[in-house]
Amino acid sequence: MYEEIGAIIGRGFSTWRHNLGICVPFVLDVIAVGLLVMVLFISILGTIPEAFANIENVPPEDLIHAFEQKGLIVGAYMVLFFVLALLVSSFFTAGATGMARSANATGFSSLGEMWAAGKRYCIRLFSASLLSVIIYALGVLAVSALFLPFVSLESLSKVAQAPEQIDPGLVALVIAWILGVCLILIVISMALAVLSPAIVVDSLGAISGIRASMRFFRENIFDVFLLWLVTLGVSMAFSIIGMFFEGTGLEGLWSTAGGIFSVLVIAPLTTIWWTRLYMSRTGKDLHRYDRAYAA
Repeated sequence: MYEEIGAIIGRGFSTWRHNLGICVPFVLDVIAVGLLVMVLFISILGTIPEAFANIENVPPEDLIHAFEQKGLIVGAYMVLFFVLALLVSSFFTAGATGMARSANATGFSSLGEMWAAGKRYCIRLFSASLLSVIIYALGVLAVSALFLPFVSLESLSKVAQAPEQIDPGLVALVIAWILGVCLILIVISMALAVLSPAIVVDSLGAISGIRASMRFFRENIFDVFLLWLVTLGVSMAFSIIGMFFEGTGLEGLWSTAGGIFSVLVIAPLTTIWWTRLYMSRTGKDLHRYDRAYAA
């Protein structure tokens, strides 16, 4: 069932209002990753107890030396944490997408959908996420390679010797590089925006899901861009409003409220929107709560 982007946003919002439980996977994800962070900290603390015994009295060079001695072990803990956190997030993201698929198709979702989709698609989404990290890295490397011929060792040595006398041309080059990296990251994020819906809705593998997401982006650039702008605007709303609280002593409270709002509202709502967009453009049946949005 094809829907215009405005109908997707409106009907998706109505779908979210009738399925507030879609926030549960994201809440559980935050809790699980938070527990992993605690385990990581405790593991590092157990590895280098002397560095944390009286950390306020330990000179910075001694702290760095302690980490250097146990660097390999700490690095292994960090890698293990990254893999486990990504695996956990993949499970709950797949579960949330499964709930969004059910809600968009039937108007109803349940936690059973979360567990079923999480168990079935966790490894696929985990593999796709690892491949996505590689794609992002290759994108940054590709942009950097374009600017590398314009950077000489002589200019870098001058910066090291006299940082207060930086060549304006080098500054312009760095700014251009930053803009280029930001642009390629934005394009990649839009190209992979429906990766999870592609895997869960069409039961695809990791590589097939990435291909499907990129193909979907090529065929629906304008709609993907518009929805990306909407989700970006919704995500940044709290940050923009928070600027008015600077200097009032309420910054921490507002930041906490923003984090809670992001988990309970923004994440499930945007998941429903992206899943609905993918289902709409791939010919899937969609449920409508609000008949005012009839196409």
